[in-house]
Amino acid sequence: MTRDDIIRMAREADIDWHKHWDDEENRLERFAALVAAAERDQIIALNAPEIERINEYIKTLEEAVAAEREACAKVVEQAGVDGYGTLAAAAMIRARGEK
Repeated sequence: MTRDDIIRMAREADIDWHKHWDDEENRLERFAALVAAAERDQIIALNAPEIERINEYIKTLEEAVAAEREACAKVVEQAGVDGYGTLAAAAMIRARGEK
């Protein structure tokens, strides 16, 4: 981040270093939020390929967990004896995957 970027963000937050403002704390918080957002955007831009790979990995894991959950529910359904709540148990296993 350049000096000009920081000055631009300070102006965007309506900070005047030569004046005292009653809501100075709010202005500084806005300025800090702008700086943090700019830094975050830079990090994301630099790491975009890595973030995409991580997102793909997370999706693969979520799909594997869902498949395993369904397999467990089917085992419970197939192994159960009527009257012992196996269908309810299978439903509870499946429900764990609902968001």
